[in-house]
Amino acid sequence: MGDVRPIYTRCPLCGQVFPHLPPGSYVTVGRESDLCPRFPGRQSDAAKILQREVTMCPACGFAAPENFEEVDLSFDERYELEERLAGDGMLRVFKSNPTPWLPFHAAELCGRERDFSHFRLGDICLRASWVCRKERQQPFESSFQHRAVRHFMRALDTEPLDWRELPLTTYLIGELNRRLGHHRDALNWFVNAERMIGNRPELAWLNRLISEQRKLAESAAA
Repeated sequence: MGDVRPIYTRCPLCGQVFPHLPPGSYVTVGRESDLCPRFPGRQSDAAKILQREVTMCPACGFAAPENFEEVDLSFDERYELEERLAGDGMLRVFKSNPTPWLPFHAAELCGRERDFSHFRLGDICLRASWVCRKERQQPFESSFQHRAVRHFMRALDTEPLDWRELPLTTYLIGELNRRLGHHRDALNWFVNAERMIGNRPELAWLNRLISEQRKLAESAAA
């Protein structure tokens, strides 16, 4: 990982100015079955790269996956966010000594108050689980996987996902269930995802992935 100079940003909630590392370009060597990128080099370096996808204010805990300069909060949003962040137990416990996954927890918290889609909230939780895996924090990885599954299921029920997002989201619910040990549930989701793909050549890569992971789930469920 090359040297990256921090830049200064202003928190859109409390006005605190602080340095942070912006997202940058990086090299990957493939992806895992839940789409987590594989990086060359040390796992700790990979975790640092993934962490830069979310910015969290060290003063109030406001966090977002987008550039803070792009965030425009209404008066009501500010009030609700301040209340929610001040009352969050995870932030109270960990803010003085932040863990690698804390910005993602805060981003999900803030995203719910900002009416993010469940698809986007699920993506935040999925990425948090990747950071936990790189840091070998398995209990927190499982916790974020559960949270991602809940958001993705709500997205399927309530949001207009496009023809790519629909089978991908369905597959991810299956794969996260498989990783959580719910192998029979995973098989059902894999079957549904395959039906959604049909004969679309653009999603042949996803079909292959489903086939591979379905065999693992079948073996574990036997």
